[in-house]
Amino acid sequence: MRWLRGVAWLLLLCPALLSSQSRVFYASGSVDEPPRRLSGPPVDYPRGLLRRHVQGVVQLAAIVDTTGRVEAASVEVLSTPDSGLNEAVKQMMLASQFSVGRRKGAAVRVMVQMGVDVRPPRLSATELVRSARAHLAAGRPDSALTLLDMALDSALAHPTDGERSYALLVRGIAASRAGRDSAGRADLSEGLALYQGLTARGVDLAPFLRRLADSVRLARRGSKVPGPAMRPPTAVEAVDVQPVLVSHPAIRYPAEMQALRVDGTIVVEAALDSTGHVEPGSAHVVLSPNHAFDAEALRVVRGSVYRPARLQGRPVGAVIRQAIGFVNY
Repeated sequence: MRWLRGVAWLLLLCPALLSSQSRVFYASGSVDEPPRRLSGPPVDYPRGLLRRHVQGVVQLAAIVDTTGRVEAASVEVLSTPDSGLNEAVKQMMLASQFSVGRRKGAAVRVMVQMGVDVRPPRLSATELVRSARAHLAAGRPDSALTLLDMALDSALAHPTDGERSYALLVRGIAASRAGRDSAGRADLSEGLALYQGLTARGVDLAPFLRRLADSVRLARRGSKVPGPAMRPPTAVEAVDVQPVLVSHPAIRYPAEMQALRVDGTIVVEAALDSTGHVEPGSAHVVLSPNHAFDAEALRVVRGSVYRPARLQGRPVGAVIRQAIGFVNY
C-alpha cells in the first residue's frame, strides 16, 4: 500500500493514473463531483485502548469505486495517534456508503483522503457493573475485574457516588473469588462506607444497590449469602416483645429468576396465633419487586413457626410482616 504515497505527487500533475484501461482513478480535486460519505457505522472503538484514553484524528486515503464503495486493497493510513485505532477506522470505511464520484457526468473511481476523529465512547458505569456481574455468574472473575476497573475510571465512565459504591461492592466480591482476599476486603469496606455515607445524607439509591449492600453486610457478619434469607419479623400492632422466627421450610430460589440473576425482597403479611403458627388463609404479599418470587415467599411463611409476640407478659396473637430476601450475585 505504500505505492499510494509514491504516486501522490503524480496525481497532482495528472488528473488520471492509468495502470490498465479499466484501472483509472482520479484525485478528488480533479473531478466535478468528489465522493461524499453518505452512511455507515461509527468507529468500533477498540476495548483494549479504553484504559489508555487513546484518541485523535486518523488520516487515511482510499479509492471509492463507481458504486460508492471503498476498495479494500486501496485503504492506507497516512497518520494516526495510535496504531491500535487503524483497523477499526479501516473497517468503518469499508462498511460505509459514499456518493459516486463523477467527471463530465460519468461515474469514475476517485481517491479520497479523510480525517476521522476517534474518541473513546461514553460508557455507563452501571451497565459495566451489570456486565461484570454476568461474568461473575459465568465463573469469570478476572474479566469481571477488568470491567469493574473501567466502571470506576472517572475519565471513562464518569461514575456517580452511587455507581462507585455499586462497583466497589461487586469488585470486592470479584476480587475474593479471584483469590485476592485482601483487595476484596478493602473494596467491600470502601463500598459500604460510601453507601452508608450516601444513605446518611438521604440520597435515594437504586433498590438493587440497597439489596446488594444489605447482602454484603450480612455476609461480613457470617450469614450465608448469596441465597434466600429470612429477615426478623415485626408485629404490625404494638407489643411488648416482638415475635421471633424459630424455623421455616427450606427456601427454593425460583429457577428462572436465578438463571436471569434476578434478586428481590418480598414482604409477606400474616396473622400469628398465640402459639406462633400462621393462621390459615391469612398470608398475603404486601410488597414485591418481582411477582415471580411471590408464590415461594407465601409457601415459606405459611410453613414457618414463630415464638409468639408477648403483651403484658403473655403470648398473644399478632399480625406480622415477614421479609424474605432473594439475593443473587
